[in-house]
Amino acid sequence: MTKKKMKTRTLVLAALFVGINIILSRLGALMLFNNTVRLSFGNVPLILSGIVLGPVPGFLTGITSDILGFLINSHGGAFHPGFMISAGLTGALPGIIKILFKNQVNLSVVIVSNIVIYIFISGLLNTLWLTHLMGTGFFVLLPARLISSVPITTVNIILIHAVIKSLSKTKFI
Repeated sequence: MTKKKMKTRTLVLAALFVGINIILSRLGALMLFNNTVRLSFGNVPLILSGIVLGPVPGFLTGITSDILGFLINSHGGAFHPGFMISAGLTGALPGIIKILFKNQVNLSVVIVSNIVIYIFISGLLNTLWLTHLMGTGFFVLLPARLISSVPITTVNIILIHAVIKSLSKTKFI
């Protein structure tokens, strides 16, 4: 049995996405509502990693970003492995969605990826992890988190689509 090795290009791009994620989500984030809502564009590099590199490298990019990001700036919170899983899924799901769209990289893939992440990861999973950490009720946290995520998700779609168009023009993807 042969092992499939990750290409150097994939590792370099994954490391670049990790670095950009840490800058956007840890250092360039605005924490609101007693640290229950983080306004940042940190999902952009994770979603791009899934679309550009695929689900497995996207998953690994998300996990690495969460662990290193926590070590650099925890925003005063405790480490929770659930957030690491959420970050990994944020990188993996766009790659899976791209495969479901027959490896076409277009606006539909970007929109569906962002909406799935908005609902299932940011809305449900991350809110669940916060209830574990803070002891606050799920439905107490959910409305503010969902409402604050709408503008961020909209801007994420615009940014990711613009980057994808640029990368497509250069035949990068």
